[in-house]
Amino acid sequence: MPAIQTRTQSYLRMFLSVSFASFALYLLMQNTGVLTVCTGVCLFLFAMVLLEESFKILSSGVLDVFLNKVADKNWKSFIFGFSLTTLVQSSGLVSIIAVSFLSAGLITLSAGVAMILGVNLSTALTTWIVGYFGLKAKISMYSMPFIIFGVILYLNRHKRAKGCGMFLLSLGLLFLGLAWMKDGFEFFKSTIDISQYGMPGMKGLLLYTAIGFGITAITQSSHATLTMAVAALSVGQIGYENSIGISIGASLGSTVITCISSLNANIEGKKIAATHVFFKVLCGIITIVAINQYLWAIDVIAPVLGIAPDDSVYKLAIFTTLFNVTGVVLLLPLIKQLCYCLNRFMKSKDKSGEIEHAKYLNEGAIEFSHSAIETLHQETKRLMKNTSNIICRMIYIDPSDVDSDESVSKIIPQRNNMPEENFQNLYQKHFKAIYSDVIDYAVRASAAQKDAKYTTQFMDIRRANLFMAAALKDVEQVNVNMTKYGFSTNEYVKAEYSHIRRNLLRMLRLIQTMCNAKNDEEIARLKVELDKNKNKFDAISSNSLDSLIRNRLITDAMATSIMNDNALSRSIAKNLRHAADIITKSQEIDD
Repeated sequence: MPAIQTRTQSYLRMFLSVSFASFALYLLMQNTGVLTVCTGVCLFLFAMVLLEESFKILSSGVLDVFLNKVADKNWKSFIFGFSLTTLVQSSGLVSIIAVSFLSAGLITLSAGVAMILGVNLSTALTTWIVGYFGLKAKISMYSMPFIIFGVILYLNRHKRAKGCGMFLLSLGLLFLGLAWMKDGFEFFKSTIDISQYGMPGMKGLLLYTAIGFGITAITQSSHATLTMAVAALSVGQIGYENSIGISIGASLGSTVITCISSLNANIEGKKIAATHVFFKVLCGIITIVAINQYLWAIDVIAPVLGIAPDDSVYKLAIFTTLFNVTGVVLLLPLIKQLCYCLNRFMKSKDKSGEIEHAKYLNEGAIEFSHSAIETLHQETKRLMKNTSNIICRMIYIDPSDVDSDESVSKIIPQRNNMPEENFQNLYQKHFKAIYSDVIDYAVRASAAQKDAKYTTQFMDIRRANLFMAAALKDVEQVNVNMTKYGFSTNEYVKAEYSHIRRNLLRMLRLIQTMCNAKNDEEIARLKVELDKNKNKFDAISSNSLDSLIRNRLITDAMATSIMNDNALSRSIAKNLRHAADIITKSQEIDD
């Protein structure tokens, strides 16, 4: 009976869906203007998706490497954000890139804020570009060569040629979508005059701001909303002041895209999203409050630029420029103060009692090879630190001892008590979730890459994390006998376990120094020292152990435990050495 009921509900949902789709299609077919506008919008949105994809293919790791070089100065980051947004015509994509790069630690907060300001200034160009190229000429004719050559190149098997084809095809579809939007609004004149629903004054401004916000939230593209507004304005379907409201709403609606992209980001990425929202809201409030002053300024500027008083399209372009320039002028000199406020009021919650998850991994970076590698590298270094801390606790020394300059021989006698430590608790809280996140991210990032040369690096990072997991499994076993014999009343077995603790502490110090090393000479020296330290775990060839056994100073069970734990410690040293080799190799590639 439940199965029949479920099947009936499924059929009912299918029937309602088909009925709704058929009714919507019928309504569209009844009005050529609506159908044409909707088709134009869909083509425009699809073209923007193709443009983003072609950009990712053609950049193929160059973009994020380049950003790494130019993000050392705020003015460079500002120009980069402005130029990139102008090129790809997607403030959402570039905002996502900024969020992901800051989350991964690839750029500083001030550079990220400057980049977002550049992104926002670039959106002012959209109206100028659409107004000049899209509405002053037969744009549909220009789209044809782009579509023809785009398809030809896209059918090519070579990756770069396919990317170029996708880029040309996206431009052609952008032009065609824009032309159809314009034609669709032209068709409205014969059926319905939308302009008669225009609303003057502040009420109209707020209403059309809400409409612009809603369209942008649905289409996830402020550029598409602005383009529709320009197309409708060019044929008189909406009034000039109402188009300004849609423009303000489109700008505010673009914050939805950035907020969504920051959901999985860490606190640093969320700061970028907050900056974008603050910029748009600030500009929106200023504009709505001072709308009469803006309209006056537009009327003053238009004649200077040779724009006719009745050319509403270019006057809207002037408005979008003033809207964004106002925010940039106000905030660009205050980047330092803005970063201070972000750092003060946006702090990560204390999660000391909770399970740790990945801090640097970000979905926005997954399709950019260099960024994905860098985020994984940062997270792997972080996991190495957590691994070191867990090992310290399992051999009853303080994690701060790894950073200390005090002699190992002096530290171990001071650590002569056994605080309650549970391996599984430490493993679950500080390793497992991060480890799972890294492995999952590395697999997905490797599959998303369009350049096979990065595959080996993704595999190496996964191996580094596997080595750390193996080291922890070994230390779990060492902890059993460390608890039993490390603080024994038998001074001889206690001395042997103190020897193991000293060697492990030396090894952890060398590993940490190696992971943070900045040049090849230092790394090579540390590798030699690690190999020497690893040989100290060879208990079978130890004369002291032979003497203890021969003189019956320790039991056979103690001797077996010492040998086993020395072998396990040697395995820990070997696994962490392999992981450190991969981390330092990644650093060499980055440098």
